[in-house]
Amino acid sequence: MFPGPDNPPPPPEKWFRRNPERVLLEKAVMAKSFPQFELILLADDFLRWFGPLETNRGNVYRLEVRYPDEFPDKAPQVYPLNPVIEAFMPGTNRYKHQYPDGHLCLYYPGDKTFSPKTTAAAVVAVAAAWFFSYETWLESGCTYWPGQEAPDIPLV
Repeated sequence: MFPGPDNPPPPPEKWFRRNPERVLLEKAVMAKSFPQFELILLADDFLRWFGPLETNRGNVYRLEVRYPDEFPDKAPQVYPLNPVIEAFMPGTNRYKHQYPDGHLCLYYPGDKTFSPKTTAAAVVAVAAAWFFSYETWLESGCTYWPGQEAPDIPLV
């Protein structure tokens, strides 16, 4: 049968089913770097990490790390679950290093920070640096974000 309105093509196979060796690598690296994180296959057939991340100030953030369908060509995304974070720039409705759906802006898309070799553990490590900057920003009265920042570009 040919695909058509009454017979759509099957969805592409998930990355973790096509590449079980990569799943083993992801598990091994996360177990070594962030053993408090748990890998869960959700009912909707998405693979996610969940776990707490404690900052050097002693604050704990519960995170969800989502693998995109395009993984490993596209890096995992980190979502703070508890507490929920909305990092708005003062006096605006614009987010500071965060996307409107809640995931953290961990890198400037054009700088090629992440590659297909990037693991979820590496992304969580970058998120730890993000939380250091976020807490510093809050302590400064939302005036100072430590580290290099990308130009202010509109989010799509």
